[in-house]
Amino acid sequence: MESVREAYLISSNLTDQLLLNLMGVVICLYSLQIELRKERNPEYRAYCDINERMSCSKVLTSKYSQGFGVVHLLLGKNHMLNARNCNVGLVVYVLNIMLCIMGPGPLTSRLLYYGALIMVLGCVYLACVLFFILHDVCLVCITTYVINGCLLYLAHSTYSKLYQ
Repeated sequence: MESVREAYLISSNLTDQLLLNLMGVVICLYSLQIELRKERNPEYRAYCDINERMSCSKVLTSKYSQGFGVVHLLLGKNHMLNARNCNVGLVVYVLNIMLCIMGPGPLTSRLLYYGALIMVLGCVYLACVLFFILHDVCLVCITTYVINGCLLYLAHSTYSKLYQ
């Protein structure tokens, strides 16, 4: 019987997951910077604001950038779960880094896999909002979608290797 090899993108599965999660942290911090600057100065123009249809700051300051545009309806605008999406992403990416450092195992691989699956489902929802409701193209958002898709691919590889 042939053994299943773990997938990787650049170096190794673990290294790739660490790099992608670090990229996620950087993207979330940049996103937070855009949101805060735009709130302080409505005239602020982010590097990723290319034109009216490609504007990260327009998307990142929309009502969908906090609590996925849904939490405030259920729990109120001031509820702690109505956090900025980039803050949620930051917490998830840091937790993923900690899980990666713990090393592969049944629990960590399961958490990374199901966490990545939830993140991708969130990305599908936010991509629909981005394209069909906001009618915009956000380079920061699309970058996180790609990162999360790659993380799901890598986490699935580790998970299926352990549970095959």
